[in-house]
Amino acid sequence: MSEGVVSGAAYEAGELERERFTRLNFKHNFLIMLADSISFQLATSLMSQVTILPLFVREITNSTLAVGLITAIASLGTLLPAIFVAGYIEQKAIQKWYLFIVALIERFPILALSILTPLLGRSNPDLLLWVFFGAWIMHNLAMGLNMPSYFNLFSKVIPPNRRGITWGLGGTIGGLLAILGSSLSGVLLERYGFPDAFALIFFIAFVILFVGILGFPFTRELPSEDVTRHRSILEYLRRAPKVLLEDREFGLFVGAQAIYTLAFMASAFYTAYAIDRFGASPQQVALFTTILMGSNTVANLLYGTLADRRGNKIVLQVAMSSGVIAPLIAAMAPSIEWFYIVFALNGLMIVGSNMGSSNMPLEFAPPGQVPTYSSINMAITAPLRSLVPILGGVIAGYGYAIIFVIAMMAALLALLVTSMLVRDPRFTRSTKL
Repeated sequence: MSEGVVSGAAYEAGELERERFTRLNFKHNFLIMLADSISFQLATSLMSQVTILPLFVREITNSTLAVGLITAIASLGTLLPAIFVAGYIEQKAIQKWYLFIVALIERFPILALSILTPLLGRSNPDLLLWVFFGAWIMHNLAMGLNMPSYFNLFSKVIPPNRRGITWGLGGTIGGLLAILGSSLSGVLLERYGFPDAFALIFFIAFVILFVGILGFPFTRELPSEDVTRHRSILEYLRRAPKVLLEDREFGLFVGAQAIYTLAFMASAFYTAYAIDRFGASPQQVALFTTILMGSNTVANLLYGTLADRRGNKIVLQVAMSSGVIAPLIAAMAPSIEWFYIVFALNGLMIVGSNMGSSNMPLEFAPPGQVPTYSSINMAITAPLRSLVPILGGVIAGYGYAIIFVIAMMAALLALLVTSMLVRDPRFTRSTKL
């Protein structure tokens, strides 16, 4: 049966028919989503914002504030734009074409970096720093404009009890490849140094990211029946707070996530601290990336299985527990070897946080409101997550230990709120499928 024929009758299909269509085409769509997940994981390992990008910036400047801006821009650019486009995306019956076009735009700043890094790295490093942050802003803004569409498509083509394994298997396979990718980064850094090694890293990452999205146009997607009427951005923004007040369970979840943003302050500075405190070499930084990716690999498989069987709340609880322990070890570490444990725990924290905080809004959301719920969660946490690394860059001047204590306490408080006040929507309300 062709996609066009199925789409023509989509609006008359009932929920049972839509569920049947989703399950019938699950394997096909699963492979497309899996390819994107694997490519993203692999590319992320090559230009990790936790290890490789801080090293790149430190080759140009000693500013801790500049290092903090890497994570700040990623958080603000990725999360904040969603609230401004969610209303527009909810009006689109088909998501895949918007998703594909914006994903293309998202990838080309990385290609530009690969070309300009060797040209400016030797002749004008100061200009290269501006170029890097300009490209990084464009890349993350495009990603943010795409997030609601991605989650909407994901919720349409992947059943709730298969979302964890889709994320998890993609992260596991991508993580295994990412170990090789991070090792490749280490080899390139050792052999070519700055700026050529980074130019190669950016180019390889671009190619991987580009190939990963080529399947999006072939997604088998039924047009949405519950497309919303047109709303102005101001009308949409006024409606968002009402959702938090009317849906108490979702409001508590978002509140816990807001607290949790402070826990990510430490992640942005583990590498810088290891360099300043213990003199970590580029090769050791690459090893940190390898450990981080190895941890991601194990975490994705563990969390994916756990999320499908027991819900996403427990995934967040494990991740937040890792967020308590990692900065504690970093603050007390007597030698650089302890940072291998820190980066392993940091991987558990990042993967679990991303999976749990991404999947739970999909299950909180009523039919047709996935972009709204996911974008509200992102919009609330985005300003905080963007300010946290900048704040950390300022605090770093007074000592990294303060950063680690703040992160530890925030993770602990978020863990308590989540455990005591937030219920998993998987078991408290019906889901879309």
